[in-house]
Amino acid sequence: MLDATQRRLRHLLTSPEGVAAALREAGAPDDRSLAGFVVSDGRLDAASRLEVYANAYFARLHAVLCDDFGALAAALGDEWMNDVVAAYLLACPPRRPSIRHAGERLADFLAAHPAALPFRRRFPWCADLARLEHALCDAFDAADARPRTRESLAALLPDAWPALRLPLAPCARVLRLEWNVVPLREAYERDETPAAPPAAPQANAALVWRRDELVRFRALDPLEAALLERAAAGESFEALCAAAAREVGDAEAPARAAQLLAGWIDAGLIAA
Repeated sequence: MLDATQRRLRHLLTSPEGVAAALREAGAPDDRSLAGFVVSDGRLDAASRLEVYANAYFARLHAVLCDDFGALAAALGDEWMNDVVAAYLLACPPRRPSIRHAGERLADFLAAHPAALPFRRRFPWCADLARLEHALCDAFDAADARPRTRESLAALLPDAWPALRLPLAPCARVLRLEWNVVPLREAYERDETPAAPPAAPQANAALVWRRDELVRFRALDPLEAALLERAAAGESFEALCAAAAREVGDAEAPARAAQLLAGWIDAGLIAA
């Protein structure tokens, strides 16, 4: 009985058209069907009381999604973002208790769901921007890891370097994107007018990570993106240097590898 009541309340509270519409759809246009588990009072009938909670449900999720995907909301504008949120919540209602996970399927929804086709046509870059911003949320919540230091590398014997592994910190993400959406998020971070969205697809990569309790991101050039992915896959330092040599030549590879490694260590990207 309790389980059935909870399921019915959830259906009514999450109905995108409101409680009254949900009751009409169920063939119960008045609130007599609510008797027994929702009580009317002198100010509001049962359906109206539920409507208060239904409005709060959507308002809260809308606010959270606009906060987690701030650059997307700024780039789309209020009306389009409202439509995105409504369509997304209808197609992909939250599956976990914590509101933190409300947007976990937004990027996939925008990329492939039939209900998101109008958004993809008008804003073809929107899924990639959602991916970037969701990665920022994930990086904030990722597990901590003790970073490798320059001192620990300096202590290695020369023979240990070829087999050295450079695992990425749990918070680090390398994103392969079809649209260059990094400037949109950069403008949002600087509290500037939204940057002009990309006019055409352009394969690119971005890095997201957390350092000193702050989530950071930046664009990656193709070589660095490839080497970070290889490091994340567990390839040795020798293999990373060989990959660099194939891209930039034997003469330039050592200096380039050393420069990248120093930058990764200083940024806290490599776990000890």
